[in-house]
Amino acid sequence: LADLLKKLSGEEARYVLRIPLGQLRLGIGDPTVMEGLSWSVTGDKTLRAPIERAYNVCCDLGAVARIFKSDGVAALEKIQVKVGNPVRMALAERAKSSEDIVTRLGKCAIEPKYDGLRAQIHKNGDDVRIYSRNLEETTAMFPDIVEGVRKQFKAKTAILEGEALAYDSETGDFLPFQITTQRKRKYDIDEFKEKLPLKLLAFDLLYADGKDVTRLGYKERHALLEKFIVKGDTLEVAEQVVTQDAIAIEKFFMEKIEHGLEGIMAKRLDSTYQAGARNFNWIKLKRSYQGHLTDTVDGVIVGYIRGRGMRARFGIGALLVAVYDDKEDKFATVTKIGTGFSDEEWPKLRELLDKIVKEKQPARVDALLVPDVWVEPKYVIEMQADEITRSTIHTAGKTDNELGYALRFPRVIGFIRADKKPEDATTVKEILKMFEKQGKSGEVTNEE
Repeated sequence: LADLLKKLSGEEARYVLRIPLGQLRLGIGDPTVMEGLSWSVTGDKTLRAPIERAYNVCCDLGAVARIFKSDGVAALEKIQVKVGNPVRMALAERAKSSEDIVTRLGKCAIEPKYDGLRAQIHKNGDDVRIYSRNLEETTAMFPDIVEGVRKQFKAKTAILEGEALAYDSETGDFLPFQITTQRKRKYDIDEFKEKLPLKLLAFDLLYADGKDVTRLGYKERHALLEKFIVKGDTLEVAEQVVTQDAIAIEKFFMEKIEHGLEGIMAKRLDSTYQAGARNFNWIKLKRSYQGHLTDTVDGVIVGYIRGRGMRARFGIGALLVAVYDDKEDKFATVTKIGTGFSDEEWPKLRELLDKIVKEKQPARVDALLVPDVWVEPKYVIEMQADEITRSTIHTAGKTDNELGYALRFPRVIGFIRADKKPEDATTVKEILKMFEKQGKSGEVTNEE
């Protein structure tokens, strides 16, 4: 590579280096490429679904494209989960109450919703690899989980999923997400392993001893998971109750809230594992605050406004934040936010953002508001708001005939979510559903 770079111009070298770094920055996302593959064969996007299913299973868009173009769409059905190839993780829809869960699922599995780092574990003998929610390999960061899986998981080959949480070794209590994320580091790993030990609460199994089990029902997969885990210090099966009683679900929910957890998950007992899908096979119910939305919003920073007044010294005072429009593969603005970061966090945030500054509005950003500084859509933050309103100046959900949607009185409740890619942010569809669940038409606002 060094010899090649010597022969290239500065412009050529810049683009060549993006290949081994995996940062091509083409201005398009994976969904656009998948639609393009379909169009290249049929002249429309009718084959997008089977292409996406194959991509969700193997997460190698290049391999999917090669198979699709050489062997046709039927060959994509033969792609199976494989140890060592991360699988796009299944996601949950939202519920507004325990009664809503029972109406949708009937008898179902109810589990705690842990506020930790989602992890997908691939085991091949003693070779254990860990992948994050956004499919980055994080094995080196969590040697305690690696050792725990080696000792406690008895299948020779496996893919399992769970949530990694830091806990107080004296009380056994789980620690907040902001503490757990301190374990996601490249340095001082051994020191923090002792300081902040982790537990992996396993809740699903995708592959075991040579068999793809994603097409089994959740009840069967969970039974296999329990069979393979032996008692130990690191690996545990997530707590679960099976019921169709809304009162029992509400009681379980309140118990978890009292213990400081986010809420609960409900899972359809006969549901297959649908890689990369967000649907009502899995439903989350999170704590509700009076005067707040019943769920948080994960937004993508697309720009910032320079600091004024007390924040002038930081050079940054507010963020322009977007949600993901998965239909258009773009990021549509939903709020301008400046509340929730500490004086210590603002300088750190600006340092991160100044590394990804864009000279002009990024191609994948749909915005009417213009910030002082545009940035590449990369970092995800977690926000709480009082409600969602119709907006004349934000583009989330905006069409030629419809106003957009915006967060009212937003505040940041979580620093950068390193476990999420921009495409993992809350979607425009979810914003519309949250707006409908408010039970009101929502006033129109031109607030930024």
